[in-house]
Amino acid sequence: MTDAGTTPADDQHLRAIGHAVAAVERAEVTLQDAIDAARAAEVPDEAIARALAARHAGTRALARELVAQLGPAFVAALAAASSTQLAAQWAEPAGPLPGPEALRRLRLAHQVWSRLAQARGAEAARSWFVTANPDLAGDSPLATIKRDRVRELLAAVDLVLGDPTGR
Repeated sequence: MTDAGTTPADDQHLRAIGHAVAAVERAEVTLQDAIDAARAAEVPDEAIARALAARHAGTRALARELVAQLGPAFVAALAAASSTQLAAQWAEPAGPLPGPEALRRLRLAHQVWSRLAQARGAEAARSWFVTANPDLAGDSPLATIKRDRVRELLAAVDLVLGDPTGR
């Protein structure tokens, strides 16, 4: 049953989100159970911490690549970080992790970066990110990411790559 203002397709997407949220919650319970069992078995806390560090390896690798390719100031700006240093620290093994909103923006930027750099090269991708774009109402992709205009950004990427259908 659709709510006012939603379509059956919207409902399908919302159900998928609900299923994913439930799966994440189950995984978090499973993780906590495993941690509790390890502690009960007197596994040293340092060993548990090392095992848990792997869960953030993908986030750190993503931040490391964006910082290397676009620079920490750019990464800080697109993620709305409080400082350039904080954005650089996200890439460090023992550094802080980005919050959920910053991580969402980093993932989007990385997705776009990867597509553009693979198709056009790193320099062209870097230039595209910071240049005002008529397909984005004159904003740069950076500004578009900061304003959470995901659909417009992905459509603009498809256009620049010559695929207006998004395939």
